[in-house]
Amino acid sequence: MGLPNGIHHLAICTKDIKTQIEFFTQVCGMELEALYWMHGVTNTFHGFLKLSDNSSIALVASPEIGEIQSVPGVSHPNGWTASPVAGGVMQHLAMNVDTEADLLTMRDRVRSHGYWVMGPIDHGFCKSIYFAGPEGMMLEFSTSEGKAIDAEAWIDPEVVKLAGINEEDLKRYKNPPVFASQEGQVPQVDPEKSKLMMNFPPQNRAVLKMTDEEILARLSETTPPVQVSR
Repeated sequence: MGLPNGIHHLAICTKDIKTQIEFFTQVCGMELEALYWMHGVTNTFHGFLKLSDNSSIALVASPEIGEIQSVPGVSHPNGWTASPVAGGVMQHLAMNVDTEADLLTMRDRVRSHGYWVMGPIDHGFCKSIYFAGPEGMMLEFSTSEGKAIDAEAWIDPEVVKLAGINEEDLKRYKNPPVFASQEGQVPQVDPEKSKLMMNFPPQNRAVLKMTDEEILARLSETTPPVQVSR
């Protein structure tokens, strides 16, 4: 049906990609599966840490990122997983494990590397542990043990009202309309009329005039940095 079914990758900027790789591989047990020059971006590394065959945490590192100063409560949470940050900014990263036993294994693993870990806390539809990562990242491991969230039990009418959601809105949100594939034939939206737009720097604004075919042909880079003989 074309619907999203998980996170392919979550991109996180870093001033110190080696420290992040060290942390996620040794403390959290994730495999480094890619580290290369980011396609189409000058002087920038891209690193991928494996969650599953189709899901990764992606790290982005460049000299410019190193010059940007972190501001607690603006650029990242101010010291704990529920503290507020600016809209559109990641508050915390929750990684899935399959069972409560796996959750406790991860707690043991993280603690064995000298990190304070809080939990598990039972949230009803999942159990979670919490801890801090490099560069102020707030991290969580969670398990729902394969059980889906029951929307009838976990959508609070009081919060629905406070969020400005009426009954008709709620019906739409719980049952999004089915979309029939147009097989990629819906025409591109005029950048000047788009409801929201990416803000490209001047040297990249030529992409706004490219067709889909030109973007595929000119911006794609499919050759890995290492040629492997198997």
